[in-house]
Amino acid sequence: MKRSKSILVGAASVLAFSGIPVFVAGAHADPSCVVSATGSTSGKSYTVKVTSNPCGRQARAYLGCINPGTFYRTNKYGATISGTSTSKATCHSDDKIEKRGHQVYVPGQGWTTYLH
Repeated sequence: MKRSKSILVGAASVLAFSGIPVFVAGAHADPSCVVSATGSTSGKSYTVKVTSNPCGRQARAYLGCINPGTFYRTNKYGATISGTSTSKATCHSDDKIEKRGHQVYVPGQGWTTYLH
């Protein structure tokens, strides 16, 4: 079992360095449930397209927003989706995008953020 975890982590590392955002849930991950997503920024919004979601896990767009005048930070989330679809999160008009990515809900673990 230890070897299969190493192979899974190694494969995820190779994909991450190739520019393909990849989700692998913790040590109890089922390798057949890997969620893949890409994203694009437009103005104050970030749209995530889930390209592979074989187990139908819930996913959503994520933005970390910051107000440059007050340094107040907020998190914004897009609509929750299952399967392959898109989700869009938008910062307030006065805010700047500080972080962007997607989140995946893993039963028993909760929401996990993957920055793009």
